Amino acid sequence: MRRKVQACLLFVFFMAAQVNAQISPGELSKPHEHLSGMSNCTKCHILGEKETTPKCLECHKEIQNLQKQNKGYHASQEVKPEACAMCHGEHFGRGFKLINIDEDSFDHSLAGYKLEGKHNQLKCKQCHKNDFIKSKISQKKGFSYLGLGTECLSCHADYHQNTLPANCLSCHTQNTFRPAPGFNHSQAKFPLKGKHAVVKCEKCHKKEERGDTIFQQFANVAFSSCTNCHADIHKNKFGGNCTECHTVESFRQVKGLAGFNHDKTNYPLKGKHQVVKCKKCHVGNYTNPVKHANC
Repeated sequence: MRRKVQACLLFVFFMAAQVNAQISPGELSKPHEHLSGMSNCTKCHILGEKETTPKCLECHKEIQNLQKQNKGYHASQEVKPEACAMCHGEHFGRGFKLINIDEDSFDHSLAGYKLEGKHNQLKCKQCHKNDFIKSKISQKKGFSYLGLGTECLSCHADYHQNTLPANCLSCHTQNTFRPAPGFNHSQAKFPLKGKHAVVKCEKCHKKEERGDTIFQQFANVAFSSCTNCHADIHKNKFGGNCTECHTVESFRQVKGLAGFNHDKTNYPLKGKHQVVKCKKCHVGNYTNPVKHANC
């Protein structure tokens, strides 16, 4: 009798397992474990249909919204027509990974941002990390590929500290930050001419510490007068318009001598000195001091 009861119990247990297996093909993954149980089946499945994508998008509205905006990987023509279950299978157990991306073969251009230059050499998680995600659209509490912006400042610190426009690619490329091949100083408010064209940037664009970082000033550099950058060795004896006498080719190259007022110097010309040629006294450069205390 006891054997018959044990056999019956085994049969009932076996049949229950068979029924359960027919109803549920396997255990749900950890992110979906709250949907376990027969009463929750219709939250993901449409009765009589195998396709679950409409139900998936009812819950994952962040993906649905991106598709409507035609943004991101799930909106690409290669991915959008496919069923969600093609990539994100279920009922394979609690430890099954719903998101499995082959980093070596993934075509990033499908996500709407083609990797070029140095970006093509980076590991995914060097950019895709929570610290860089300012718009948290994913339902996931942990790591997510969603929400990362495509603007340079989404990942990179603003070296110019908000003193220049945020369109970094107008000057820089994705191959290197320096130099900035897109920048043309001839189109700036102060075109570089003469000796200015060979001066190192740091001579005019000074570096300083702002907070914990080095800041280099490129915008709002004063240039209305030569003395904004150059010391006035004449102590304002000849006024502030240096270009009346000097050129950008060289400080020692002096022009406009015919109208030069020698009375403004420490040695006003009088008598016969007024008709002596300049080079008789200024045997070297005009900017070299001439001894004149004694005849």
